[in-house]
Amino acid sequence: MKSLFRNILIASIVLGLNATPVLAAAMPEPVPAAQTNKQKEAEKAKAQKEKEKAKAAKEKEKEKAAKAKEKEKAAKAKEKEKAAKAKEKEQAAKEKEREQAAKEKEQAAKAKEQAAKAKEKEQAAKERQEAIEKKEAAQRAQEEKAVQAYKKQQEALEHPKTPVISYFNLGLRAGYAAMMDQINGQYMGAGTINQSNALQQLKGGGGAGLDVTYNLEYKHFLFETGLDFRFLNSTSAYGFQATRTEQTYGATYTYLFDNLRETRNMLEFGIPVMLGAQFDKFYFLVGAKVHYGLPLGYKHKGQYDIVVNDPALLEPYGMGIYDLNGKTEQKIQFKQPDVSVAAEIGLDLDEWLQKDADPKKKVKVKPGERQPFGRQHVHYRVGLFAEYGVLNTNATQQANPVAFNTNNVEVDHTNTLLAMNGDTKLNNLFVGVKFTIQFEVPGKEEKQLAPPPSTVYYTIVDEETKAPLDKALIAVKDNNSGKVVMREKPVGVKGTSQRLPIGSYAVEVTADGYYIGKETYLIEEVGSREYITITMLRLPEPPAPEPIVMPVEKGEVFIMKNLHFATNRTRILPTSEEALNSLFMHLVDHPDIRIKIIGHTDNVGRDAANQKLSEGRANAVRNDLISRGIDPSRMEVEGRGETQPIDTNDTEEGRQNNRRVEIEIL
Repeated sequence: MKSLFRNILIASIVLGLNATPVLAAAMPEPVPAAQTNKQKEAEKAKAQKEKEKAKAAKEKEKEKAAKAKEKEKAAKAKEKEKAAKAKEKEQAAKEKEREQAAKEKEQAAKAKEQAAKAKEKEQAAKERQEAIEKKEAAQRAQEEKAVQAYKKQQEALEHPKTPVISYFNLGLRAGYAAMMDQINGQYMGAGTINQSNALQQLKGGGGAGLDVTYNLEYKHFLFETGLDFRFLNSTSAYGFQATRTEQTYGATYTYLFDNLRETRNMLEFGIPVMLGAQFDKFYFLVGAKVHYGLPLGYKHKGQYDIVVNDPALLEPYGMGIYDLNGKTEQKIQFKQPDVSVAAEIGLDLDEWLQKDADPKKKVKVKPGERQPFGRQHVHYRVGLFAEYGVLNTNATQQANPVAFNTNNVEVDHTNTLLAMNGDTKLNNLFVGVKFTIQFEVPGKEEKQLAPPPSTVYYTIVDEETKAPLDKALIAVKDNNSGKVVMREKPVGVKGTSQRLPIGSYAVEVTADGYYIGKETYLIEEVGSREYITITMLRLPEPPAPEPIVMPVEKGEVFIMKNLHFATNRTRILPTSEEALNSLFMHLVDHPDIRIKIIGHTDNVGRDAANQKLSEGRANAVRNDLISRGIDPSRMEVEGRGETQPIDTNDTEEGRQNNRRVEIEIL
């Protein structure tokens, strides 16, 4: 402030010194008093003016100084503000640096996190891929296992092993039985019974048997064993004489037996061991049977004459004919065991007696399980058999065939002739007819494996670029049966797959902007993997749409141009949008008209199918217009199939013209 005042004072002095000569030179010469007053007043006014001017200049200077001071102050404030801004800017820069560092740190952490996530994602993708590969490997292994099992079973069917078949048999026997004794020797007492004076005639009898056996069959070989029961009944007729002497008077009594019948009964059980063979429906068995007998006793029946030779009389005389009283004394005893050789020959009766299994009872059998017992496991056979005992089975103690009471001339009781002496042998014979019911033991019935299906992979590519199509429709049918094995389904760049048995198949693919793709292939091996690539040829670029002249007069008909459908389908292709929109706008612009939509086809295919296709396409157009907002009551549909062609059906171009949709104004 002091310097400011000092500067102002110096400036005033300088101005005063400089102004004096100027004023003196400019001062006029003296004038008269009247003029002097005016001049004085003028000078006074001028002085006043100068004073005011000086004052104004001073004020101006002062104002200027104030402004300068204010300017200086403003400059200082600005400098201070600038310094503050610089400091603030520096602080902001530091803050920005800190923020940048934090951001970089955050970005680094984020990058690290993203890297970790990417690594985790990569690891997850790797694990998924490994899981997929593992699953595919397991599936392939399972498929290969199924294929090997099927091939093994087919090989077994082509070269079957001879099975071992087991049966449990229930056999019934009936026929002729005989106990063949060989009487030889002398009985105790007077008289003899031998070949010279005794007659013997074997009558035999009936026999019955029951056996429960196990039978094994392998190829033609047969083996049989089990339990055997038989009842034997045999009668023998004898003629002989016996004598006795009365001790008191010396009379001799002769007993003449000319028709003595001895009937013996025997029950035996034993074990057969038989070997044989089966040829077609004929079989035979030979072997041995070891029996243990249980005697059921015997009985005598017959008459005898008594002739008395009395020394006191010249001639013998007869006492008459007597019935044998049938009283038995000695029991029959047998040696054990009774071994017989046996043979059997016969015929299977399955051809006439066996019934087929009930087809209504369809019982499923898991692999390794036994097949349920059914009619097909019951077999029948009939045969002739013979059994002959090769060992002497007589073990009856020796005794007289007849015995007497001292005081009675009649026979008191009888003994079996098997007790004559130790040389009497007994051999059994049993021959007859045998009927057998065989219950086959169901073996392991392996489930017939179905041929493992093959996996077919379909890939659809552009013929020119060889790139997979991202959108197409695929359908597959069996060429042999005509049956659709894959209904029309969408497929993308990854393709699709399915499992199919051996056979011939046809693939058809449709895609917007492409001709129909067709492929035929064969699956010749079970469980194989087939890779089928269908190449699709692009359609030529469609021509610019022709303008549609849409009449409004009743009865007029026009063809919808540029209306395209999928081949043999009612699906409208996207290239038809302009034609459909033009028809829609025409109906909007003329709300008073009604139309009939008429579908037509070419003559390819069956008449009924073409009729249905024409109706479906007409309805597809109607439904599209309804979806755009047209009242359904304004539209009718009709299908005329192939009945109204407008061009030849002998060329592709003509057939294309015949495949059309017409609009009739109603």
